[in-house]
Formats: sequence, C-alpha cells, structure tokens
Amino acid sequence: MTRLDTIYTELLVMAQQMSREDIWMEGKLEIRVNSGRVYEEGDMVDANLLLESIEKAGTYFLFSCLCGSPQCSGWEQGVEVIHEEDIIVWNLLDHDKIYRFDRKSIEGDLKEAKKEVEIYKAYFAEKGIKYVGFGFNENFTIDE
Repeated sequence: MTRLDTIYTELLVMAQQMSREDIWMEGKLEIRVNSGRVYEEGDMVDANLLLESIEKAGTYFLFSCLCGSPQCSGWEQGVEVIHEEDIIVWNLLDHDKIYRFDRKSIEGDLKEAKKEVEIYKAYFAEKGIKYVGFGFNENFTIDE
C-alpha cells in the first residue's frame, strides 16, 4: 500500500481594521502537508472549494492569491482531486506533485475548525465584536 501524506488544518483568527471605528475579527484556514506548505505564504485557502472537493472529485482552485485570483499566484491549472474509496488524492497540476490523504483525517480537521468558528462567533458576539468567519458553507455537514 502506498504511504499516505499527513494533512493538518488550522483556523487562525485575527483582527482587521478599516478605520478606528470599523474593526472586526476574521478567520483564515491554513493547511500544512507533511509539515510544509503547498501554497505560497501570501496565498489563501478557498474553504468552500476545499469542502466541495471532499464530497466530489474534480479540478479545483483550492489556493489563490489574496486578491481572489488563483492565476495571480501561479495556479493556472489548479488541483485535480481524485477519490479512491477512503483516500483523497491531490494532483497539484501546476507544481507536479501528488499527495494522498486519509479522507477521515481531512473531515475530522474541518469538523473541528467548523466547531471553532461557532465558538468564536458566540464569543465575539458577546463582546459586541463582529466576526466574519472564513467561508464555511452553512449546508456542509460531516456524518458523525
């Protein structure tokens, strides 16, 4: 059997400010594969597409520049996502790399991140601080 790669997701929460009166908190999903990044430091993870890719195989732009354009940060072809029973395969078409993950591991990490989002929403609401989250699809569910 082929060795599986290790994937780790983390929710980072930070303050953002447009003016002295306009301050809010927002989350950012970080992904590490085998202890390293598969995207550039200034890039972001598209959480909605990541969630969709767990449910349905296809080609996705899972990562992009903060401006929202994957091509701006070199993602011309995206990530081909293949489902093989309990394994999810990422073929990074622009970087000539292939990763194989345990589906339950990814689902577990995302389930925990979703719980954290709800905790942050409640906590910041109590303080009168707006929390804008990071894009989790409200309809996404992971079977228990």
